[in-house]
Amino acid sequence: MDSRTASRSVRSILTQVCVAALVNLGSVSPGMNLGYSAIALPAMQSGNRSATLSQDEASWIASLASIGTPIGCLVSGPLLDRWGRRAALLSLNAPGLAGWMLIATAQVQSGFLWQLYAGRLLTGVSTGMASVPATVYIAEAADQSLRGMLVTWTSIFVSLGILLVYLFGSVLPEDWQGVAGVCAVFPVISAVLIWVLPESPVWLASRGRALEAENSLRRLRGVDLPRQEVEALLDRGSPSPRAANFSDVIRPEVWKPLLILNMFFLFQQISGVFVVIFYAVDIADEAGVHTDGYLVSVLIGATRLLVTVVISYASKRFGRRPLAVVSGVGMTMCMGTLAGCVHLESSALNWLRALTLVLYIFMSTVGFLTLPWAMIGELFPTRVRGLAGGITTCCAYLYSFAVLKTYPEMKDTLGRQGVFLFYGVAALLGTVFLWFYLPETQGKTLEEVEQMFSRK
Repeated sequence: MDSRTASRSVRSILTQVCVAALVNLGSVSPGMNLGYSAIALPAMQSGNRSATLSQDEASWIASLASIGTPIGCLVSGPLLDRWGRRAALLSLNAPGLAGWMLIATAQVQSGFLWQLYAGRLLTGVSTGMASVPATVYIAEAADQSLRGMLVTWTSIFVSLGILLVYLFGSVLPEDWQGVAGVCAVFPVISAVLIWVLPESPVWLASRGRALEAENSLRRLRGVDLPRQEVEALLDRGSPSPRAANFSDVIRPEVWKPLLILNMFFLFQQISGVFVVIFYAVDIADEAGVHTDGYLVSVLIGATRLLVTVVISYASKRFGRRPLAVVSGVGMTMCMGTLAGCVHLESSALNWLRALTLVLYIFMSTVGFLTLPWAMIGELFPTRVRGLAGGITTCCAYLYSFAVLKTYPEMKDTLGRQGVFLFYGVAALLGTVFLWFYLPETQGKTLEEVEQMFSRK
């Protein structure tokens, strides 16, 4: 490779990395939404700065975001397919900003609780709207050699949002409204920066706008591309005779990945991954970790961010299937260990409880937490990617709502040990399912993935 070719290659890589970062900035605020209840509920229930909330009211604040999220997922699908990937990325910031402002300005008076509920609902809608667009945009814009790494970046930026809100909560442990005010800044930053990006070249090609698609691809890659690569992209996004609709779900290249991803998300949720995120401080206490719960939550957030960055590279090197299986086995072992520590109730095991909880976050982030989100942009055909992705993420967050809302009741019914055992068994069953049914997409083009489902 001569110096000129090497320079072009480096410029192209740097351009695609910067584009991936800009596109995923919109996922920081949704990440904050996921982690917000963990740092806000202890302060809300203490009554130091607001009316004291009951356990039932607190569970609604934790879970209401997951009611709004499926709504956002369903809105996101038509936005992606009809109005474009860029429009979907821009629009997700509006409900996020409105929701954070409602929470930040809530006053202890008549309607206080309903204002909090509305704020959580709107931030949930924004989270749902952010679940698919960035991954789809990157999958369609990135070079095949970088796609496996860059499509996992949505999880990185969600993890960054979770860590930031945990950090804000540890600095302002009683000021949950101040934390919400800080969170409101991030949708504004995202909207301003997304504005400078072009539309996805594949979406433009699917609308018959070939010249715009070629220009967009050139901007997103940072270099002029060989003619055959441009023509391959135009063929991939060739105009569809009609818009995607629910009748497309019966096609094997749609219903097969739809079923696999929905099962992946189901096992993700019932193995407790999101419970630990939403109830981080409470989970640390239930596990018998006798230290500052906010410190533990920050450690959990930092662990998740670090591992997500590592997995971004590892998924490119090792593929999806090995990481998913290793993740499930590790989660099973961690939850089994945690249940045993709770059963023994020995203060000498406090360090092991804390270590096991952090290791659980580590192992879940290796596969169960990150991979299903990344694979949304890879498994579905171009024409139905928005619709199928919206359906999948909608179902994922419905599972999440059910698990989060029932966590307090599960804790009372099964006890701490029983809850951890339940999550461990769910992780084991999920691992078995993924071993048999999860396809490997690493090293395959999007067309090859679609053909794989069509012929099986």
